[in-house]
Amino acid sequence: MHEVSIALSMLSLVEDAFRRTPGARRVSKIRIEVGLLSLVDVEALRFALRTVARGTPAENAVIEIMVSKPVFRCRKCGYQWSVSDSDINRIAGDEEKRMILHIYPDVAAKYFTCPRCGGNSIDIVKGRGVVLLDVEIETA
Repeated sequence: MHEVSIALSMLSLVEDAFRRTPGARRVSKIRIEVGLLSLVDVEALRFALRTVARGTPAENAVIEIMVSKPVFRCRKCGYQWSVSDSDINRIAGDEEKRMILHIYPDVAAKYFTCPRCGGNSIDIVKGRGVVLLDVEIETA
């Protein structure tokens, strides 16, 4: 369950922001973006973050987690497009493929071709990681 290690990393970033904020009293909101290709379990991440935040200024913070669809770009023609959950589930249908995508999300680009030109040299522009978007901190 790497959601715990992600939660610990997020909390570290949140605490850094808290320490750098003059007059900080508490963290009121944490906004996170989870890329669909990361295959992170959003509810497990939320639970892990609540657990590791106990006893910290982020203990009672509202946790907003948004899931971003992957965006691909064709190296041949430059076209960008997104794929749906069902497209990802189709390529990650069995447990072995899910584990490969979980560890190496860039592999997902190998399963798609450009819908415009049919090219198969594709970059993943968005949707493969976990990003701390914003931290709201109440001050005195």
